[in-house]
Amino acid sequence: MPKSTKIVLLINTVIILIALWLLYRLYVQSSSEMLIALAHWTLLGGMLVSNLIIVFKAKPLWKFMRAMLYVVTLLQALNLMIIAKDFLTLSGFLAMVYTLLVVVYLIGFRGYLNSHVFFEWFIGKDQKSENNE
Repeated sequence: MPKSTKIVLLINTVIILIALWLLYRLYVQSSSEMLIALAHWTLLGGMLVSNLIIVFKAKPLWKFMRAMLYVVTLLQALNLMIIAKDFLTLSGFLAMVYTLLVVVYLIGFRGYLNSHVFFEWFIGKDQKSENNE
């Protein structure tokens, strides 16, 4: 497995853990908004499914993963607009920064899925370099 793919799996796992913490916080509060919760559940599920597809090299699901990440990114961008109302509070500002970083990361992640290094490793065409590592 290329080092860059390991880094992607690590970042996805960190995002999963943060999304779980945010979901816990949303459900503890009784006045949480449903769309914010939906965005976090979608992010959690998207990162989890992406990690599973990458770890198990599910080649038929590669195109599905790219489409799924596109939807997750759009939902996170919508979430960013919703939480903009709390921009002047510390927790709102931190939530906006986190969501913006997640959106930028998801765009980069989709780009990485199209990269030559990932695609050759995922499809399995580059067996010689894999045996050397």
